[in-house]
Amino acid sequence: MTLSFDTIFKHVKRDALAGTVTGIMAVPLSVGICLMSDYPIMTGLYTVIFAGVVSFITYLFKPGNYTGMPGVAAGLAPALALGIVTFGMENMPFVIFITSLFQMIAWRFRLERYILRLVPPYLVEGLLAGVGLKIALKFIPFLYDIEHETNVWLNYEREIVILLSIISFAAFVWLYKSYKQSMPALPYIVITFTAVVISFFLPLPKITIDDVPFQLALPLPHFTDLSQLEIGLMILKMIGFAMMLGTIDIIEQVMSNVAIEKMDSLERKCDSNNSLLAIWIANIGATFFGGMTNLDGLAKSTTNTVAGAVTKLSNLFTSLVLLIFVLFPQLLAYLPEYALGIIMVYSGWKMIANIAHVKAEGKYALIMSGICALLVWEMGIFEGLLVVLFGHAIIQYIFMKRLNKSNTEIWQQFKNSFKEQNHANSALQEGLVSKKATPILDKFQIAINSHNLDLLMKLYCDNAILMPAFSTNLRRGKAQIRALYKDFFEKDNLSISVYQVNTQVAEGLKIDNGIYIMKWNKDGLEKEEHIRFSLAIKKGKIVTDHSSIEPKYSSLVDKLPNAYKSDY
Repeated sequence: MTLSFDTIFKHVKRDALAGTVTGIMAVPLSVGICLMSDYPIMTGLYTVIFAGVVSFITYLFKPGNYTGMPGVAAGLAPALALGIVTFGMENMPFVIFITSLFQMIAWRFRLERYILRLVPPYLVEGLLAGVGLKIALKFIPFLYDIEHETNVWLNYEREIVILLSIISFAAFVWLYKSYKQSMPALPYIVITFTAVVISFFLPLPKITIDDVPFQLALPLPHFTDLSQLEIGLMILKMIGFAMMLGTIDIIEQVMSNVAIEKMDSLERKCDSNNSLLAIWIANIGATFFGGMTNLDGLAKSTTNTVAGAVTKLSNLFTSLVLLIFVLFPQLLAYLPEYALGIIMVYSGWKMIANIAHVKAEGKYALIMSGICALLVWEMGIFEGLLVVLFGHAIIQYIFMKRLNKSNTEIWQQFKNSFKEQNHANSALQEGLVSKKATPILDKFQIAINSHNLDLLMKLYCDNAILMPAFSTNLRRGKAQIRALYKDFFEKDNLSISVYQVNTQVAEGLKIDNGIYIMKWNKDGLEKEEHIRFSLAIKKGKIVTDHSSIEPKYSSLVDKLPNAYKSDY
């Protein structure tokens, strides 16, 4: 899909404003991530600028999302730092080049679907929580660091810095919680600006900027004083590390797309595969100037979306803001450490706090997520993730054996988990749902069993109301209904089977009442619920959809002895 000139520049004013705001908040965030990654700050800014331009160009032909802003991501910072320690800064362009090739293969063959099936979402949350802990611990010292050390640790200068950090941190959290829906960049801008102003009156340690000129070079490996065997082992280790780096990059991008899609005021659907195209092209390009990996980070993308961006043209304005700091790096030298510490500690805390979302998936998921977080923090991202995946596989194998499944059946189920959830031919689905003669209930069942969200939404009227069985929150309108089903379709092998239905017509409404069986897989086990439903249909569209879980006893009468039932 190629976008027209009018479409791109139709909202240029909104995109310019949103991109500028995102650029202002991206400066301190990118600086902090560079420090966490042990990369030069200027190299990180080069990466964000380049990724923003590439993202806009690929968006013109193959849009992935519409308002995401790429750049260096906090979730990859400890991994990059580990890479520098393991392979040396001189070899990181080669490592990221291998990462780009892996991402290119994943994009070409749409492998992100299988990666997401291999690594459960709750383990991803655990991994990010472990990374968040690393980030928070790395930047906590920034909250009490001083310029002039003395024999007394808690001197007057440190007391001032600690007091400033406490007050500023509280202000940042309050601003973030108060304005995250309307002005998410506000806390970043306020804290950074006030810290710079205060630094003119108080002695505060500031960020040190190394002058790293923009230079082009081939991303070749550097092996010195190594035997052929050692070189071979080093390359294998680089490939394994690059695959881990690329996998985290892909998973974070897909997760970001889910969030961006939910925030998009125009309800545009994201294409994660197209997003991967922008990622691997930008990553390959970055290796020629020693740049870092990139993805559409959630903090920048949220800011850009909420600030009013409509298209990726906003990315160019964000890149222009960062270019100012590249051309005038002395501006960054006014940024106090404590302000950067507040931003990064809070970013780390948010990554840790997100593990609470796993509660909804059960105790097993929550426990495994917590173990993953601790292993990643203690052992490192690569080693921690491998250990917890191995443990997860053993536990699943034991569960299967307890269900008296043979090794062949277990292997077959594992292979089936990577198959597409296509329960019917796509063209056939479209045809059946588009036919007026096909009953709405049949269309409803086809759309759910094929996990086809677009077809399902065609069945509802614009102002439809849905009362779901698994939630107490009423959904009003297509946007809220779509968001509910999108989350619901994340369940493995979800399907419904209608086995009881009654139809009546009253005052222009067709009402289908009945029961269907809903089945899905969770932690290798098949789950099942009997759902009572009621669909009110007008002019071929669902106007009201009410469902509830069938109780163990269908009525009080069923509890009574047979001798008394004749009285009811």
